[in-house]
Amino acid sequence: MNARIIKTLGAVLLLGGSAAKGDLQIHDNFEYPDGDLAGGAGSGWTTSWAGTNPVVVTPGSLTFSDEIGNTLVTSGSALNTADGTAVTTISSRETGDRDGEAWISVLVQPQNAATDFVGVSFYDNGLTNAEARFAIEHANGKDLRLTRRGGGTINSPSFPTTLGKTVLAVIHLVPDGGGGDPAQDRIDVFFNPPLDAEPVAPHASLNIDGLQFDRVRIAGQNGRACLVDELRVGSSYADVMPYVPAANPDHDGDGLTDAQEEELGLDPYASDARFIAAVRANAALFGLRSPDEIYDVKLRRPVVSVSGTSVEYSFDLIRPDGFVLESVQEPIATPPSSLFLRLHLDTP
Repeated sequence: MNARIIKTLGAVLLLGGSAAKGDLQIHDNFEYPDGDLAGGAGSGWTTSWAGTNPVVVTPGSLTFSDEIGNTLVTSGSALNTADGTAVTTISSRETGDRDGEAWISVLVQPQNAATDFVGVSFYDNGLTNAEARFAIEHANGKDLRLTRRGGGTINSPSFPTTLGKTVLAVIHLVPDGGGGDPAQDRIDVFFNPPLDAEPVAPHASLNIDGLQFDRVRIAGQNGRACLVDELRVGSSYADVMPYVPAANPDHDGDGLTDAQEEELGLDPYASDARFIAAVRANAALFGLRSPDEIYDVKLRRPVVSVSGTSVEYSFDLIRPDGFVLESVQEPIATPPSSLFLRLHLDTP
């Protein structure tokens, strides 16, 4: 048992895998020359990017991995809403008329904590305030939120973020998914969801009257910085979640990979964190000593117990510096004493 635990904890099993791909309706990885955003790369758009004071293209892609190590497929460059001045940057691009169920994903990396607007917005029929529908934006600081603007502004609870750390924001547009009679539509938002399975519980949901949009706007007010990358729109969750599977996933997050738990006969979807913590806190009870850690074994002389019912043997596990890692003392029971009767019989 001990040997199996030691072997399993030390093993690395490479599961490998290729990227899972879906059919995107709209995609842009912002593979443009560095500097002011301009051009019409990507797929599914009806126009090129436009803006009198555009956001800027910065080299390198943002990256994101979920809790078990699945990695979102990214490429190209990223956008920065700050152009080095204190002016507001705005870039927009048309998608064509859209009104129905859709999944939208985008990577966002906050760079500043400020009350100024920074975000990715979705509009219909123009870029005036009256035509704003919904957005992923800063929540009066570095945190993020979903905001509904069509039919009056309503903000979702904020999602805590860390400056310089990438967040995956996913929006689900659900026709007739809201309350009321007749039913309103609904917008769900998920932050940092798993890449390999459609999430069940959204971070927040907002009702809205109509899901239509025909353009995307990326903006940063007064020179506030935020990085944006990998904008995708699709008809299913898998469409907007192309990913490379984790090499050695740990679905229950307890520190043992799925492969290790299967070898030990454990359930990879049920956390064994308390058991693992107990083993680590009482390593001597489980013989968890690395062979590389032991320099010498010193055997001490056997000792016969006073009672005469056992013999004890003992030895020390010693580090190269002479420190005794562990002293082992084990009794060995002796067989009970026996009485023998010897007979000498005279033979004729």
